[in-house]
Amino acid sequence: IVYDRERPTSLKTRIIAHSQQVVRFDREKAGDISEAHQRKILQFIHHKIAASDVVIIEDYGKGVVQPRLLREVIRSAKKFKKPVLVDPKDKHFSYYKGVTAITPNRKEAYTMFENGGVRRAAGLDEVGKGLLKRLDAEAVLITVGEDGMMLFEKRGTVTHIPTAAREVYDVSGAGDTVIAVLAMAIAAGAQMLEAAMISNLAAGIVVGKLGTATVQPEELKRAVENCTLNFKTTKNK
Repeated sequence: IVYDRERPTSLKTRIIAHSQQVVRFDREKAGDISEAHQRKILQFIHHKIAASDVVIIEDYGKGVVQPRLLREVIRSAKKFKKPVLVDPKDKHFSYYKGVTAITPNRKEAYTMFENGGVRRAAGLDEVGKGLLKRLDAEAVLITVGEDGMMLFEKRGTVTHIPTAAREVYDVSGAGDTVIAVLAMAIAAGAQMLEAAMISNLAAGIVVGKLGTATVQPEELKRAVENCTLNFKTTKNK
């Protein structure tokens, strides 16, 4: 942990009514961190990356993730052949070129696509393929709410994974769960599609809980064992 005495910890307040989040307001300082703190973070990364299995960049747009940081992390990860997974902020799209995979939601995916100077997309298929090509990534995994996920892979396949959620009480932390479990599965040796399916099951568990929830190992194991989802894969033309 890099400690900044000038920066308060972000405090998020959620207003809940009848088990549903109505609104959230944040108290925080979201300007860019200093060069000195960037250097401390990068020193830590350079020291630890060789012994790591996978790198997660969780970009909340709060001032930590900046172009220099991304460039050096991606360069170090490639040197040691470590996958880099990004939960993106749409305004930072240009930072992510060369990462292994990104996991935007539908709105973020469309915004990133259109921010690249491209006309409004005809559909999600065009957005996913476009992001994949422009980032030179191995995969783009777009979460699409009640419709599940769309996985676009560099090898030329597009897979629709239906949602695993049975009841949705609170979506807080669902995106964090997706990238965390995706990374865990890849670190354990799963292929991208397998990892995406496992992360989809994990997200289906957390949205069924009130508040920012976690997934217990036994819960995920049961979900995998009982999974009956039918996914559909097509080949890019």
